[in-house]
This record gives sequence, C-alpha cells and structure tokens, in this order.
Amino acid sequence: MYFAKVEKISIDGLGYEISNASQVEIWNCKTAINDIYIALDPSMFDMNITVENYLPWKKELVAKLKAFDKLYTKHIKSGYVEMNTIHTTAMQPLTDLLEANINLHFFEEL
Repeated sequence: MYFAKVEKISIDGLGYEISNASQVEIWNCKTAINDIYIALDPSMFDMNITVENYLPWKKELVAKLKAFDKLYTKHIKSGYVEMNTIHTTAMQPLTDLLEANINLHFFEEL
C-alpha cells in the first residue's frame, strides 16, 4: 500500500501519525521499487536491449534489486512495525465483519 509522504493519514475518519523515520523508509522502498519497474518496462525491451548492452543492463538491474533488498530489510526491522499497527487497526472492522459472516454461514448450515 502506497501512502503519500505525509505526517498523518486518515482512514475511516480516524487519524494515524506516521513518524518521520517510517516516512523516509517507505519513500526509499517505494523509489527503489519504481526504479526496478522502470528497468523492467516492457516497452524498453523492444528498443533498447541489444546483445551489446544486455550484460551492463543486467548488472544494473541486479544492483537495483540488491539495493531494494537492503532497503526493505531495514524497513522490515523498524518501519514495518509501526505501519503494521496502523494497517491492523484500520482493517479491524473488516476483519470483524468477515468473522461475523463466517459465523453466520456456519450457523445457517446447522
């Protein structure tokens, strides 16, 4: 889920604070993912990739993948905890609704 780079988000009328450290980590991960997507853009293969420049392109792609892996590992260790709390809290009403629906389904089968 891509949040805009803001200090506070509102989901269902409830406000959630996002620390600056998490904002920076999320932004860095999002930028790295976009760099990978641009490198793998299908329209690029038709025009730019040749036998001569394939190996440099491949090395650049591997470097981008490693950079993303490094950023995402850092995000998992620190920023993910904060964002997971926000996601879990925001999705709790939906989780409760699904559980009630399953219970109603099982009750109707009796």
